[in-house]
Amino acid sequence: MATAAGVSGTAADSRKQAGKKLVDNLQSDLRALSNEARRKYPPVKEAAESGILKVRTAASKAEDIIPALQAASVEILHPVILGCDTKNPKIVQICLGCIQRLITHEALSVPAGVSVVKMLWNLMESGLEELKLLQTVIILLTTNSIVQGSSLATSLVMCFRLYFTKDSTTINTASAIVRQLVTLVFERVEVEDETPPPEDMDAVRVESLKTVSGKAPASLRPCAKDAFLLFQDLCQLVNADQPQWLIGMTEMTRTFGLELMESLLSRFPEVFIKHPEFSFLLKERVCPLVIKLFSPNIKHSQRLVAPPQLGALDKPYFPISVRLLRVVCILIQQYYSLLVTECEIFLSLLVRFLDPDKPPWQRALAVEVLHKLSVQPSLLKSFCQCYDMKAHSTKIFRDLVNAIGAFIQSLFMQTSLHVPTQQQSGSNASQNPAQPSVLVAGMPVGPGVTPQAAFIYRGVWLPISSNYTPGITKPQILEMLEKVDAPPVPEGYAVSVAYACLLEVVRSLSIIMDGKPEPEACKQVVDTDSEKTALNRELVSSSWCGVLAALSLLLDASTDEAATENILKSVQTYASLCGMLSLTTPRDAFITSLCKASLPPHYMLTVLNPQGGATGNSSPPFKQADLILGHVRTNSQNMAAAVNSAYQGDGDTKNQVVVVGTSLPTASLPIGAQQGPVMLTAKNLQCMRAILSIAHCHGGVLGTSWHLILTTLQHLVWILGLKPSTGGSLKAGRVADSQAVLTTAILTDIPVLSFMLSRLFESSQ
Repeated sequence: MATAAGVSGTAADSRKQAGKKLVDNLQSDLRALSNEARRKYPPVKEAAESGILKVRTAASKAEDIIPALQAASVEILHPVILGCDTKNPKIVQICLGCIQRLITHEALSVPAGVSVVKMLWNLMESGLEELKLLQTVIILLTTNSIVQGSSLATSLVMCFRLYFTKDSTTINTASAIVRQLVTLVFERVEVEDETPPPEDMDAVRVESLKTVSGKAPASLRPCAKDAFLLFQDLCQLVNADQPQWLIGMTEMTRTFGLELMESLLSRFPEVFIKHPEFSFLLKERVCPLVIKLFSPNIKHSQRLVAPPQLGALDKPYFPISVRLLRVVCILIQQYYSLLVTECEIFLSLLVRFLDPDKPPWQRALAVEVLHKLSVQPSLLKSFCQCYDMKAHSTKIFRDLVNAIGAFIQSLFMQTSLHVPTQQQSGSNASQNPAQPSVLVAGMPVGPGVTPQAAFIYRGVWLPISSNYTPGITKPQILEMLEKVDAPPVPEGYAVSVAYACLLEVVRSLSIIMDGKPEPEACKQVVDTDSEKTALNRELVSSSWCGVLAALSLLLDASTDEAATENILKSVQTYASLCGMLSLTTPRDAFITSLCKASLPPHYMLTVLNPQGGATGNSSPPFKQADLILGHVRTNSQNMAAAVNSAYQGDGDTKNQVVVVGTSLPTASLPIGAQQGPVMLTAKNLQCMRAILSIAHCHGGVLGTSWHLILTTLQHLVWILGLKPSTGGSLKAGRVADSQAVLTTAILTDIPVLSFMLSRLFESSQ
């Protein structure tokens, strides 16, 4: 008790000392004001001297000085307000300093706060002390909450007006202060919500919300009323309509308005979700506005020449588009449960943004948003539940996956790059020594050149611009808020993001089906095992064709070991998910894809032949997935041979030929169908390891696809020239009627493959 009393006494002493110091400083300020106004402004001088007496009187009558000064603050401010009315720079500086002292010591009453706001408005209209004025506003509003309602609106308008002045320093300062104050208005709501509302609060009346007015709903408390009217006016301003609460606004840009809306939506989801009035603003103001502003982006096509009557607003404008997509991303991520119907529209628009006739920057923005959505398993699950599983609804999840796959394919459908000859390259090198001596499909190769991770398909080379990190998104174009003109999309960036997006879809499906915990706020209630199974089967049914076709294309195109490994892991994961759900068609299609990738192109193997074979059920689905993108596997070894010859032995790629062997004679094929040597690349063997891995780890769910796997392994073992040795393991050596040539690059892999084969057969006994 003694300790508590001592602390209380210390606090009281400290407050008393602060009060005395404030009195001394106020008297000093008023004397300075009196001296400065003595000659030109006698009324101000007299008022300042009178103010000194009022400060002394208030301080002498009370034990606690600051509350006494607060009670007399209107009278104390009188000479200060008169001083500001003179518009004299020196006098104004003295007055603003005095006001800031009163504010920081919380010695202003509510009426005094209103008087200060009016005085600052007059200074703003006169163009005086703009930086000091902004400083005073921020102190006034952040110290406490005495300024509310119309005075708060006036304060915000002042800062907005100063943001649109011509002085760069003032603009930058006002920009930061506007952002801070807009956030502050909503932070007050959070504080207000911590206390229970009074019992006599009015009920929410939706009909009254439909009319835009400067009067807030009676069902809200004071701070929430201010926030409601502020956000409503931001929507009005972005829509080029007149504000109802921010009276006096003379200028506003859509870009700045969208930035402020995005900031509030991302930081205060609990306010918009908890209060029906704010939820109404989302559905009835924000969503229609976003759809309206999206219109130029959807209508515009690079292939079409705009008719003369279309103005600038009818073309996609990068600064607006990037901010719109940021808002859309937040609406889907944080407000999906409130906006199921609206999100269906947004997602459909995103799919259209990926169309080949859209500008490259617009397509890159859309795929960045899809990447941000794909890392949230709960969202993908909700899309499937709310759309794909409904009888008469758009198959949104299916369309998203197919659109990503089609987008990847379209990037390789551009005109094939010119491949210079050695002679051409040599002449170019003499002119510019910095250029590499050889280009293969646009990829620089040659002695001393480290090959860049990339995808090569049909003569088009696209570098992998960033490493894939599960669950992490690092958008570039979405962050370019300072750009006025659309930036060029870095080469390979779009395919790198789409590749990561595809891997995230598979990863998210795995998380959903493995039953890993999700954030409480994102959980969808699924009551029974049968409902879970139905959801999981629909997730696979909606996505497997698009995922398989796109992963097969990327696997064929990949020249990077890490990228190939990521793709193979996704294929294995998806195949195992299909197996666990007893979905034999997609499971066998993914296994077929792996088996094909492990063998040389055009290798004649009946069970993998789309025209028919022993496992007729497995081939059509793979063909069906190919039809999604029209993907046909290319002879990637031809490209690899060109790359390898250019490196002249100094480089090493995953397409490097490491084995030359012969085909396994098969009774079902005509004699002579597989004449001549066949080649295996390092990538073929990487795929072989993936087959062995999935067979060992998920053998229990592979069912009839075991036939595909064992037949493929039989052919690979023959091509590699492996034969049984003492103890049952397989080792490299001559096989009857065939001979395999192994390069030094493969010698270390043979024991690993032999061990994996032995483990597989041991575990299957």
